[in-house]
Amino acid sequence: MSKAAADLLKALLLLYGSAWESELKDMLMTIWSFRGLNLDEIGALQSALAEAESMLSEKGIIKVEARLRGDLSKSEPIQEKLYSTDHLYLLMKLLSGDRELDKLRFQLQQ
Repeated sequence: MSKAAADLLKALLLLYGSAWESELKDMLMTIWSFRGLNLDEIGALQSALAEAESMLSEKGIIKVEARLRGDLSKSEPIQEKLYSTDHLYLLMKLLSGDRELDKLRFQLQQ
């Protein structure tokens, strides 16, 4: 599994199994900033996200749907991708020993 796919799953786990694309990207930036990545490294991971999304979706690990989302700054809803997983408990078990994730979770609670 690619680093981008693993990070996408970590972000989805931190967001309790579902997130709009904008929320997911914010969490990914939080993860990458926490890791201390430079702009080139972040750019490479962002470029790999589409492939990671496709691979995880094809394997049935995540679902990605285009949905309408309310936006208080607009009079009409906007279309955005909704990411979700039916395997949240499994992800929790698989990533339970991830020290980086534990440290990040602690930092987010501060």
